[in-house]
Amino acid sequence: MKKKVLSMFLVMAMAGTLLVGCGGGSDESSADGSGESGSSEEKTTVKIGIRADMVDQLESVRDEIEALGYTVEESVFDDSVQPDVALAEGSLDMNWYQHEPYMQSYNAENGTDLVMIEPKTFYPLFAMYSDKWESVDEIPDGATIGLCNDATNQARGLNMLESQGLITLDDSVESPTMYDIAENPHDFQFIEAEMSVLPQSLKDADAICLAAGHMVNAGLPADNYLCQSDDNETYAVGFVVRSEDKDAEWAKEIAEAVQCDDLAEYFKTDKAGTQIPCWE
Repeated sequence: MKKKVLSMFLVMAMAGTLLVGCGGGSDESSADGSGESGSSEEKTTVKIGIRADMVDQLESVRDEIEALGYTVEESVFDDSVQPDVALAEGSLDMNWYQHEPYMQSYNAENGTDLVMIEPKTFYPLFAMYSDKWESVDEIPDGATIGLCNDATNQARGLNMLESQGLITLDDSVESPTMYDIAENPHDFQFIEAEMSVLPQSLKDADAICLAAGHMVNAGLPADNYLCQSDDNETYAVGFVVRSEDKDAEWAKEIAEAVQCDDLAEYFKTDKAGTQIPCWE
């Protein structure tokens, strides 16, 4: 009799453990944003990663996002790499600071599967600046040219130089670096720096090539450039998510909500027209 009672208790305990295990799995699925928890009806907090220079931009559209019923929790980073690291690791729901070629380059180098969602937000003006020369034709032989140190924006700067007839690139290379310059008739010397700090090289270099917004961030004028890139639409900035969230309704709602008058006014005033809204 005692053996029968003991057996019954063991069976009941095992059943209870299995039920608890099933319940715990369901809770964990909701907590990590998988399955139905990613729907707009159930998602209440959205963790968005931004660079430090985009804090005010996010604030300008916070009301539009939170009007959808989401609470925004921002994470601010000092460089252009860590927001993608954090997103890929799962500590963010999305980030908002990069263009698609940069994202694709990051994916290729790190084996990640980040996706930019539609609609995109703005086109960043990319240009060449100098405080020594007033036109491209004035740049002397042997001049020092500052380039971004990330692969995508360095390629963009080099393509701009080629479009101005200053250099010739190896046309077999899809994303050229300064080591892929086939012809350098003016014997330019090239230096590299992170794009956010490149404006500090302006006093030492003859010219620098970068996104115009970083000139504004450095307190420098952005409208007196020597030339600008002709590929702005290719480099439109938008929200980036992990591949499993590329069709999430909450992500699309946020991308659409920021296309608003408040953000357009922010681009016009705070960014001095260096960021062009995609919807205008």
